[in-house]
Amino acid sequence: MSKIINYAGENFDNETISQTGLTLVDFYAIWCGPCQMLEKVLTEVADSSECKIVRVDIDDYPEFGAKFKIRGLPMLILFKNGKILETLNGFQTFDEIMGKINLHN
Repeated sequence: MSKIINYAGENFDNETISQTGLTLVDFYAIWCGPCQMLEKVLTEVADSSECKIVRVDIDDYPEFGAKFKIRGLPMLILFKNGKILETLNGFQTFDEIMGKINLHN
């Protein structure tokens, strides 16, 4: 069972990219309706997998918009051992997210 980490300015690479195993990063904004719906789905994913989940509020950390070419919210990026495996745009269901996690586990 993993937990959800709210990114608060730590070294992003250490928290996500350089981690071994799977890390799912959720780029979101408080004002985004689909992002709020996705938060509940991510709680289910955290309870059902060993995947580390990091949530990043793009309004607080706008530098990630350019770094990861974020064009819309929510945007999920799945990392494994420092490499981007999947980029998921828009709201995703529990089954869609778990399918990607299981594919790369």
